[in-house]
Amino acid sequence: MRYLRLGIAIASPLLGAWLVGMATAERAIAQVQDHQYSTMEIQAGSRLYGAQCALCHGNNGDGIAGVNLPRQQFRRASSDDDIKNTITTGVAAAGMPPFRLQPTELDGLVAYIRSGFDLSGATFRVGNVARGKAVYDGKGACATCHRVKGVGVRTAPDLTDIGSLRQPAAIQRSLLTPTAAMLPINRPVSIMMRDGRTIRGRRLNEDTFTVQLIDENERLVSLAKSDIREFEAGTASPMPSFAGKLTGEEIADLLAYLVSLRGL
Repeated sequence: MRYLRLGIAIASPLLGAWLVGMATAERAIAQVQDHQYSTMEIQAGSRLYGAQCALCHGNNGDGIAGVNLPRQQFRRASSDDDIKNTITTGVAAAGMPPFRLQPTELDGLVAYIRSGFDLSGATFRVGNVARGKAVYDGKGACATCHRVKGVGVRTAPDLTDIGSLRQPAAIQRSLLTPTAAMLPINRPVSIMMRDGRTIRGRRLNEDTFTVQLIDENERLVSLAKSDIREFEAGTASPMPSFAGKLTGEEIADLLAYLVSLRGL
């Protein structure tokens, strides 16, 4: 695995134009493997992007039609090295000139984009997508609770588009410290009804008058709050931590696979 390093970023105000030449999400992310993106890289890449690229691409990275940088939606397939090559050589057909940047500057921009514009700058590492799917299906036993593209169980959140919904560092936190990373809507619930029934499951939605959940038998249940005697939302995630259960390589591979999941 190659570790990237970051230097001081100085570039032309026209730098944002290079982003026009980047890839479709599924092909681009599938090629992001065996890389680690450090906090220093991500934060410096953020500063460079804000100073040089945001004018054209917007602060949220979605200022150009057909391109959404934090969601890895680009126009041409590209690995990290391809992205750097596009910056260096330019795209004449799109009116983008070549730019002479230091390797550390290129590393920082790529790290910030691959982080999903994660301003926390948390270090994360992605491994190999194919190996990650093997971990998901095998040692990780993820499909015993989760579902991907119609395959698996519904008791835990569907992961079909998790790579578009959550940043890589956030997914990594869910693998290592699931309770700390748990979203409020995913808290497990235990409900005692006025007729004496107890229903347990995963909350899907809640409004003023009703609550909807997937119960332990994967059934969709909608309950009127007026029929509920006691409602308890758990604070501990039912998902086990993979820290110490999977190796660092396996966690990086599993993260690569999950980041690659961007919908049907």
